Amino acid sequence: MERRLGRGLGSLLGGTPSTAPTTSSDTQKPTELPVNQIRPNSQQPRIRFDETALEGLRDSIKHHGVIQAVAVRRTEAGYELISGERRLKAAKLAGIAMIPVVVHEDVSDDSALELAMVENLQREDLDPIERAKGFQSMMTRLALKQDQVAERVGLKRSTVTNHLRLLELPAEIQDAVIQGLLSMGHARALAGLGDSSLQVELMEKAVRQGWSVRQVEKRVKASGSSGGSTSTVVSPAGEEAKKPSWVQDVEGRMREALGTQVVVHHREEGSGKIVISYHDAGEMDRLLNAVAPRHII
Repeated sequence: MERRLGRGLGSLLGGTPSTAPTTSSDTQKPTELPVNQIRPNSQQPRIRFDETALEGLRDSIKHHGVIQAVAVRRTEAGYELISGERRLKAAKLAGIAMIPVVVHEDVSDDSALELAMVENLQREDLDPIERAKGFQSMMTRLALKQDQVAERVGLKRSTVTNHLRLLELPAEIQDAVIQGLLSMGHARALAGLGDSSLQVELMEKAVRQGWSVRQVEKRVKASGSSGGSTSTVVSPAGEEAKKPSWVQDVEGRMREALGTQVVVHHREEGSGKIVISYHDAGEMDRLLNAVAPRHII
C-alpha cells in the first residue's frame, strides 16, 4: 500500500478548509495549496484523459483523499503544476478544496517539460502516439538526441526510435492507435509498407476483421513490402515481382544489426543499392560509427 501523503483525510474532506496555503515550519514551503490556485502545466505532454478512469480516481479521492502529492513550481504568477494533472483534475471533480503538494523552486520551462514527461511515462500510460509526440517534443524543445531522451526517461533507445517512427504513419492510422483500435504492434507492422494508401487500406481491414499483429505482419509480407518501402524487384523489362526471401532476410539482418530501417533494392542482373534510414544527426553519427568507424592512428 502506498504511503499516504499530505495533511490527512480530515483536512482534505472535512468542513470548510482555509484557502490559505498550509506551510511546513522547517522548510517554509506550502505542503498544501488550494486547487484553484494551481495553474495547469503549460508543458503537459498528455493530450487526452480517459474520462472513465478520471471518474474512478474522483470517487477514490472522495473516500480516501489525495494519496500522493502533486508537484508544483513557484512562478511569478503563482504556482504551476509540474506533474499530477490527473490528480488535480480529479480533486476538482471531487470538490476538494486543498491538495497536498511538493513545491520545487527555480524550475525552468524545459525542466518542467522533462519532469512532466518522465512522470507521465512512469506513472500514467500515454497512448503510443502521445508518447511519441512527447519524445519528439523533448528532442525539439530540449535539443536532445534520441539516446539522450531514452536516458532521461529510463527507456531503451530502440523504444524511443520505434515510437518516433509511428509519427511517419498516415493520420488515419495514428488516430486508430489513439482510439485504441490498433496496438503499437499493429502500427509497427503497417510501418513496413512504403505505400501510405496501402497502409490505410490494410489498417481498415485489420480493424474491421480484428486481425492480430501476426496477421497484419503476414498481410504486409503478402503485399510484397518490407522494411518501410515497397518490396519489389525491377526486371530489365520493367516488370515488378515480390522480393526474394533472401533479400528480405538480408534486410532483416541489417535492420537488427543497425537498429534502423534498411531497404535492399536488388535487380535481376545483380546490381542494386542499400538504403539505410536515419532520423537525426545523432542517429547518423551512430550508424557511421557502426558501419565505418574512424580509426585513430
